[in-house]
Amino acid sequence: MLRTISPQDMQEMERAFLDGTGYPSLLLMEHAAQAVTDELQRRVPQGSVVLFVCGGGNNGGDGCAAARLWMQRGGRAEVWMLRGPSQMKGDAGINATLLNACGASLNVLYGEAPEIPEGCAAVVDALFGTGLDRAIDGAALFAVRRINESGLPVVAVDIPSGIDGATGQVLGEAVSADVTVTFHRPKHGHLLYPGRSYTGKLVVADIGILPEWDGAQGIDVPEADDVRVLLPRREANSYKGTYGHVLTVAGSEGMAGAALLCARAALRSGAGLVTAACPLPVLQTLQTGECCAMAEVVSDGAAIDAGAEEALARLARHKSALAIGPGLGRREETWLGIRALVESDIPKVVDADALFLLARYGGKPGASTVLTPHPGEMARLCGVRAEEILSSPVEYAQQLAADTGACVLLKGATTVIACGEDLAMNLTGCSGMATGGSGDALTGIIAGLMAQGLTPWDAARAGAYYHGLAGERAEAELGARAMTAADLIRHLRIE
Repeated sequence: MLRTISPQDMQEMERAFLDGTGYPSLLLMEHAAQAVTDELQRRVPQGSVVLFVCGGGNNGGDGCAAARLWMQRGGRAEVWMLRGPSQMKGDAGINATLLNACGASLNVLYGEAPEIPEGCAAVVDALFGTGLDRAIDGAALFAVRRINESGLPVVAVDIPSGIDGATGQVLGEAVSADVTVTFHRPKHGHLLYPGRSYTGKLVVADIGILPEWDGAQGIDVPEADDVRVLLPRREANSYKGTYGHVLTVAGSEGMAGAALLCARAALRSGAGLVTAACPLPVLQTLQTGECCAMAEVVSDGAAIDAGAEEALARLARHKSALAIGPGLGRREETWLGIRALVESDIPKVVDADALFLLARYGGKPGASTVLTPHPGEMARLCGVRAEEILSSPVEYAQQLAADTGACVLLKGATTVIACGEDLAMNLTGCSGMATGGSGDALTGIIAGLMAQGLTPWDAARAGAYYHGLAGERAEAELGARAMTAADLIRHLRIE
């Protein structure tokens, strides 16, 4: 499993390792430079001209060392620097001086950057590292613009310059890299948007820090093997009751598709039985669209209303998990009908209109709950603007999880999952999933996994992973514009 680390924790852990072992810091920088040079060599022919753009700190020191190693491997290094070698301190200063002694072409920038040297095959961005906390300006800004305008392959050292390593936010303007070589562990900013879109391919290089010195917390990034072990074994001597019974509470007049997608996804995720509670106008769509699900009418009107509370309570008895919210509508009468279920301790997923109603009318979700808001729904639940959620998704997911006691899955291109002290990010998915009904499918998938005995934390992580993977498969077959949520469910494989 990948695990991120914050820039601050990385700095503290690196310092503790160096102080505790006596390991030379200069050697760490050399290992970092070797990793950058190795990646460069995979991308451009040996002997090529490469432009190294180096800042005045340790990131620039990594770049200077990489330029020297590139020359030693037979390449030619053109170097732009924000400071001359004599102005740089510590390990960075040593590497800048060594580079100068090797006869590299050095150009210290004082204002507008020159044109990219003719014949360059690639650019190495070593201006600023993960600790940057301000917008880039001056000569560095001109250099960033030259890099982005060059059209050349860009290799970023540690993180693209201009990206906040902790949040992934763009600090003014930033380098857009084709590949980023980071060290020891990914940083949060590599995986959170918009930083993820500037990072390109992420390469995580070992620079020699011993694992026993790495006790820093981080955010888990589950991969295929990590989620596979969460799944219950399917025994030959089993029957439909072995794998749980999901009750979906979804749909209203004009939104029958949401109920259908939710029920179908719960079945496809492996639940043994699914019963769909719905108002009368949804019944025909459910029964004809998903013949493997049972259906129960709980309201004769256009939507579930307060009069459905008793029927829903009866249906929920002995159910393994609930999926509440897709396409329900936003009337107060609907909230009165579903509130008892939302506040019950039955394992459940609360999504879509149920989240809107929860935010508007108050209440606290019961135990064993997964909340699955998108940023707009999250903003309502937290009482802030959506822009604030997008700028600090991890912090807001943690806050809502702490406030409600629920497992919070904040949907997005990078999904953030918070449950108590635990944090995870999900990286699977694609732009083709930006279509109506994708969230309804996720709700059904997570509920189906909970019905099979997964905890909210495990079901949320596994559900997000397989949901995104199914989207990728659908997009590969049909293209991003043509795929629908029904195609996503058709490509769902949980195994």
